[in-house]
Amino acid sequence: MQNKIFQIIFSRKQEFVLAILICIYILYFTTASFLRYDNFYTGRFDLGNMDQTVWNTINGRIFQASTGDGSIISRLSAHADFMLILLAPFYLIWPHPKMLLFIQSVVLSIGAIFVFLIAKEILKNKNLALTFGFLFLMNPSLQFTNLYDFHPVTIATTTLLASFYFFLKKKYSLLVLFLILSGLAKEQIWIIASIFGLFLLFMTKKTKILGIGIIFFSLIIFGYLIWNAIPKNAGGQHFALSYYSSFGNSPGQIIKNLLLSPQKIISTILEGGRLEYLKQVFMPLGFVSLLSPMYLILAIPDLLINLLSNNTQLHQIYYQYSATITPFIFASSIYGVKQFIKWFPKIPKIYIIIYLLIFTCLSAYLSGPLPGSRNSNFDMFTKPQEEKQTIENFLSRIPAKYSIAATNNLGSHLSHRQKVSTIPVGIENADVVIFLLNDRFAKPSLKGQAEMVNKMRHDRNYVQVFRIGDFVAFKKRGYLL
Repeated sequence: MQNKIFQIIFSRKQEFVLAILICIYILYFTTASFLRYDNFYTGRFDLGNMDQTVWNTINGRIFQASTGDGSIISRLSAHADFMLILLAPFYLIWPHPKMLLFIQSVVLSIGAIFVFLIAKEILKNKNLALTFGFLFLMNPSLQFTNLYDFHPVTIATTTLLASFYFFLKKKYSLLVLFLILSGLAKEQIWIIASIFGLFLLFMTKKTKILGIGIIFFSLIIFGYLIWNAIPKNAGGQHFALSYYSSFGNSPGQIIKNLLLSPQKIISTILEGGRLEYLKQVFMPLGFVSLLSPMYLILAIPDLLINLLSNNTQLHQIYYQYSATITPFIFASSIYGVKQFIKWFPKIPKIYIIIYLLIFTCLSAYLSGPLPGSRNSNFDMFTKPQEEKQTIENFLSRIPAKYSIAATNNLGSHLSHRQKVSTIPVGIENADVVIFLLNDRFAKPSLKGQAEMVNKMRHDRNYVQVFRIGDFVAFKKRGYLL
């Protein structure tokens, strides 16, 4: 029996090693994500928003959340990330923000399996496939999306890889299923789905009708969400349109100007740190995706969305905005290696593996979040929040009937409520106002929040009821707490 087990492991040693790497990834990023939450490094924006939507959904208030001022709205006023509804049943097992963080780490790690399968299918070499699986898990963009709270669009990293794999294998029912799941993660992913349809349209006569159907339905859904559903729920245009004000003030104007102004697109991409962003996206795989760029077309929608935005967060890898780009960088890189092998068949494959490992390890050091990197994201391990359990206990005792205004770094710990305001909004009307004065991203600033605390101490309508370290809590006079 023991010998048989060893034989199975040896015959599938690459799969066995990949499974170990995936387990290590899940263990580290689940631990890191949980510690970020425990030590108040997560925020109302965005873990709190997502958790509140899932919690509301499982309690019958489907796809509801609250704005920064505490107003109850549909989540559709911001994004069409219906994936949150599909995740709600997991809250029957554990109704906690950490459930989302755990799901995110597990689903992203599964992406390595699809990268392995895609590489094995294209390169016919398990060692190269294992290498790509490892490179995926070590990719700085992927790791940052995993650490930066929770976003449904990060789930699409894996579902899009699955879509691409089933596209290669000509398993079209599964392709459609995973394209739908991907589209449910965020509204613009329907554009990517339509490009899959475009490939099918020109592939064979048998796939032509399927391709037309995918293109038609994807663009109809995208158009309905952008021009109708989101504006209707938001009471105006999609909030992100302001990021592209130099191209127009409506979706139609922006698309028209993009098509008619290629020179403006090029000049915008050359501005600021956008080229650095492109380097950080392509460098981890040694730029080999550029050797066979056909499937990079699938990454173009979100690359343009990021590069043309006037919001600098969108052209950085430190947030979730590269989640739908990463899958196609890997797919194109795998084809790039295939092209390189075709050009230089006599070069040993171990040299290709070494080349890829050097670039990934260098990128992980220069721009990744792991311990030992130049700008490691390690504070959750080394700088724990003092008296965190005392703070958590205080928050848990606030009656559900009281309205709350809290700093962003407390928001994900208060999201199992229908209404939560985020400071600096809501201070004047909230029954309870609470501050944690250690957030370097504080709005309007840490100094500004400290001034709010001093002002509230002299406000006759409020009384300070608790303070420990950087944590300060006020309640309205006459309210029991």
